[in-house]
Amino acid sequence: MTHFKTLEYIKNSYSSRICQLTEEKKAGKKIVGTLCLFVPDEIIFAADADRVILCGGKNDTISIAEQYLPRNICPLVKSSFGSVVNNGRSGVKSCSHFGLVDIVVAENTCDSKKKMYELLGDYVPTYVLDLPQKPDSLAAVKYFLEELNKFKGVMEQLTGNKVTVEQLKKEIISSNETRKLLHRLYDLRKTDSPPISGVDVIKVMQKQYVLSAEDFKKALRSLIDEAEKIKADFKTDFTRKPRIMISGCPMPGGNTKVPEIIENRGGIIVVEESCTGTRSFWDLVDESKDPMTALAERYIKIPCSCMTPNDRRIDNILELAREFKVDGVVNYTLQFCHGYNIERYKVQQALRNAGIPVLSIETDYSDSDVEQIGLRVDAFMEMLS
Repeated sequence: MTHFKTLEYIKNSYSSRICQLTEEKKAGKKIVGTLCLFVPDEIIFAADADRVILCGGKNDTISIAEQYLPRNICPLVKSSFGSVVNNGRSGVKSCSHFGLVDIVVAENTCDSKKKMYELLGDYVPTYVLDLPQKPDSLAAVKYFLEELNKFKGVMEQLTGNKVTVEQLKKEIISSNETRKLLHRLYDLRKTDSPPISGVDVIKVMQKQYVLSAEDFKKALRSLIDEAEKIKADFKTDFTRKPRIMISGCPMPGGNTKVPEIIENRGGIIVVEESCTGTRSFWDLVDESKDPMTALAERYIKIPCSCMTPNDRRIDNILELAREFKVDGVVNYTLQFCHGYNIERYKVQQALRNAGIPVLSIETDYSDSDVEQIGLRVDAFMEMLS
């Protein structure tokens, strides 16, 4: 795969982002930490606050979390909690941005997260946004709109700034611009010879909620320009590799174990049906409607496994498989993530009925199963070839 200058910029952007957040905090701007796509950035930015993601993708902080939380819960929950409460013991280092937030805006999704938030509030102010978990019911949008209006009030109280309709509309347009850029990037992966690897795209997506919105947008434009130029200039076809979709749990920063195994073993990841991938940007917010209503309608459609029934996710997987011409799907779940692990059966069934091969992988953040996963991926690639 080609080397992209923009990827180096994104890779090295973390320290400058920490400096930016630190200076903002000194100037009185409030920093909001989030852990889920269901929390609308548009409301945070409309209140003139900044936002940074707190999802943990490192194995190092899990042992700290296990002093408070059970071992048999999702590593993402443990890594996130351990990163927030870590005080530097045993030489463990957490990402610097975890200690900069003034408030965590959490969300009522899986049971492990919900109960973890009750402990998290002892370490940092935590506000939990409630979610209706039957999103297709008539009352769901109305209820979620009420919750978003409460959240708007929390942001106004935190910052001392009124969230106006005009400011919300401005932030919706800005966020939609980012979503449209991500669609352009993903469109390049639909080609027979994708100019950028899946691992590289995932690393870009992991920075989506770490970098400022404007810096991320700037990086996307630069990366798309590079990729389009490479695609136009390249005259010889790449070696045909099995086209893979990863579907399932999110992959926060520091967690690219499975994608790296897939591409090191001969596959090319062309799309991710996950919170790190398409769920984060696929649907735009309707700019013609009342902004709060439009936000409620857009965000409640995110097909997380906490929702029931979750047929929208199955439909999305099949649609993406066709659109990106995938040869096979790797259904990726984290250990003890019961929602996605239980939903795995329906995903497998739908894909097999559609004639699409699927490999299910359940793992954590450690390297203990790298060889075992590699052997399974080898067999899957051989079957697809």
